[in-house]
Amino acid sequence: MLHTPVLVDEVVRFLMTGREGTYIDGTVGTGGHAEAILEAGGEGITLVGIDRDPKALAAAAERLESFGGRVRLVRGNFSDISKHMAGENCEGALLDLGISSLQIADGDRGFSYLEDGPLDMAMGPDDGDVQALLDTVSERALAGIIHEYGEARRNRAIAREIVRERSGGRIERTARLRAAIEKAAPPRDAVSTLARVFQALRIWANRELEALTAFLPEALELCTPGGRLVLISYHSLEDRIVKRFFKAEEKGCTCPSDFPECVCGKQPRLRVLTRRPVVPGEEEISENPRARSARLRAAERLA
Repeated sequence: MLHTPVLVDEVVRFLMTGREGTYIDGTVGTGGHAEAILEAGGEGITLVGIDRDPKALAAAAERLESFGGRVRLVRGNFSDISKHMAGENCEGALLDLGISSLQIADGDRGFSYLEDGPLDMAMGPDDGDVQALLDTVSERALAGIIHEYGEARRNRAIAREIVRERSGGRIERTARLRAAIEKAAPPRDAVSTLARVFQALRIWANRELEALTAFLPEALELCTPGGRLVLISYHSLEDRIVKRFFKAEEKGCTCPSDFPECVCGKQPRLRVLTRRPVVPGEEEISENPRARSARLRAAERLA
């Protein structure tokens, strides 16, 4: 199964500057966005595709084979973008955050609560698996993780049930985790609670917010003047990080508001292109329901 990329036309419109050079797809997945970028850019552009997931990279390699030497695929975390680029600059960088259809559909990856499978949720071989983390985390810390990364109600009760469940042995299957969550979840909110808790544990295990926070300033440094940053997020935690970074880099000055004049000397480095996030239209959502929560933000590097 190939992942269906979201907001493809919008990605191309905001990312492509019309100049030749290198573009980065930091979450290349199975290559959907990368294919559109390469087709739109023509022979004068190359693409560096990064992903943690070896299975996704194999699918991307097959999909992008016809582009030959214009594509370089790298297994790794987008947070290490400077290392992956080895001093090379770019004309634009894209992140499509969250998890792909390929990962959700694979029951052995443990991302979905809809079917029983090994409780893993690792984005790549180097990431921590959830069952090992759940085996050692305290009840209090677990409640905090569920609250911070999943924004789930009754986080303390859910953490208590999970800790109670693991007293009978390590939680190795998604079905056992689901059963523990459902004991504490309000019946009318059971589905949304499951989604939020699984999200929280996945973000925690893969250090997703830390990776995003590390990526943004490094990607900005790599972009040439006029280069673009485009990010697609799927929940408020990611979107908030992107929005705040763009706002701070567009403002520049960090002096307190009551200072009569700027003494920090920091200049604006970005021009925000999307005052409000761009969202999928009804037609795209009907064809790809998982696109419903997508939010795209874009900004341009200043001189």
